[in-house]
Amino acid sequence: MREGQEARSADVLIAGATFAGLGLAGRLGKQAVVVERTGFVGPEFTSSYCRAVIHGTAKGSAEAQALRSEAQERNLIASDGAIHSPAFVPVLHRLIQREGINVRFLTRVIQVDAQPMGGFAVTLMDGSGLSVLHVKCIVDTTGLCDTSPLTASMSPVKRRLNAMIHHPGAPEEVPPRCSGYELHRGRFPSEWMVGCELAPTDDWAAARDRLLTHWRQRPEALKPWQLATIADAFEVMVKAGTCDIASGWVWHPSAAYRDPIAAYEAGIQLALEVLTP
Repeated sequence: MREGQEARSADVLIAGATFAGLGLAGRLGKQAVVVERTGFVGPEFTSSYCRAVIHGTAKGSAEAQALRSEAQERNLIASDGAIHSPAFVPVLHRLIQREGINVRFLTRVIQVDAQPMGGFAVTLMDGSGLSVLHVKCIVDTTGLCDTSPLTASMSPVKRRLNAMIHHPGAPEEVPPRCSGYELHRGRFPSEWMVGCELAPTDDWAAARDRLLTHWRQRPEALKPWQLATIADAFEVMVKAGTCDIASGWVWHPSAAYRDPIAAYEAGIQLALEVLTP
C-alpha cells in the first residue's frame, strides 16, 4: 500500500450498482460494499435504453416481488411487460436507503491483488484518491467485468449504443420496421429506441459517431423521426451465468438478463447459493 492510501476491510466487494449487485448487497447487508464507477444505479437498464421486459407472473423472493409491485404502482410496466427503465432510478435509490446498502459511486477498481492468507486487497480510486479495501470475496456484476477486463475479453460479449427517437408531428405514431434498424418500444406509446452494434475497439466517441452515421443513413420511411437523446451507457449482450475468475472471485453480469427483476432476483440467489455458508 502506498503512502497516503486508506485501508479498510469488508467481507464482500460487489462491483456494480446493478440490479443483480443491489439484490446481492441487500441480502448480505453490512457484509458487503458496492463500488460503482459511474454515478448511476442499475445502469445496465436505466442508462442503456436496452430492450427489457418484466414478466409479471414470474415467481421469486419477497424482495423481488416488492420491487416489481413498486414498479407497477409507479406505472413503469406496460401490460405487455415493456418498461420505462429510466424511472427505476428513484426506485433503486429508495431501495438503497431502505436497505442501508453501502454504495460508493464514482469509484473505480484499479487493481486486485490476491493475499497469501486468502482474500484480496482491492485498490480503488475515487475523488479522494486511492484507497485499499481488504475483502474475502469479490462478485463482479458489471457487463464488462470491471475487476478483470481480460475475463470479459475472452467471452462472447457484444455492445450496442441506443438512442430514443421521436416524431415531432405525431409523437405516438409507430415507426416503420426497416431493414438494419432494430427498434423497440418502452413503457409508453411515444417511447421508441433505436441502436447500432459497435465494433470491439469502439470507445465512447467512436460509438457515438457510429450511431449518428447510422441514423443519418436511415431510409426515407424513418426520416420523420429524430434522435431525442442518446443513452449514457452501452447495452451489453453477454452470456448469463457465473464465471469463476479465481477462488472467491466471480463474474455474474447483470446485463445478461432482459428482465431487471430477474437480474435483481439472481443477485439474491447468488447470496443464498454461493456466498453464504
